[in-house]
Amino acid sequence: MYRLAPAARRRGARPSLDTINSVMQNRRVLIEFTQSARKHRVGRARVRRVMADPVAQAVLPAEQGRQARLVFVGDDESGRALEVMAVRTDRGLLVIHAMDLRLKWRHLYEEGKR
Repeated sequence: MYRLAPAARRRGARPSLDTINSVMQNRRVLIEFTQSARKHRVGRARVRRVMADPVAQAVLPAEQGRQARLVFVGDDESGRALEVMAVRTDRGLLVIHAMDLRLKWRHLYEEGKR
């Protein structure tokens, strides 16, 4: 299972929860971040920006022991291209990965830009 970021695990601390206006369903969605989502030091505001207004989205189907993953690619407020992966939870979305756009997702980004 995924681990929440340290602030969410501290005793008595409320999880750091964010909401965005989801383009997918045009409603507010609760966003949580795992500790590993911060591995590449991409800020939460940058991630929220990409998720709120993605250039393109994709769904990676569920595999053995894994949930389906949502992939968002887009530009942050400074114009840097990012890739963000999240899974659905009972409460909203859990961001499990965020980093600068790699070649693996460049085709999705380029198609969305057209």
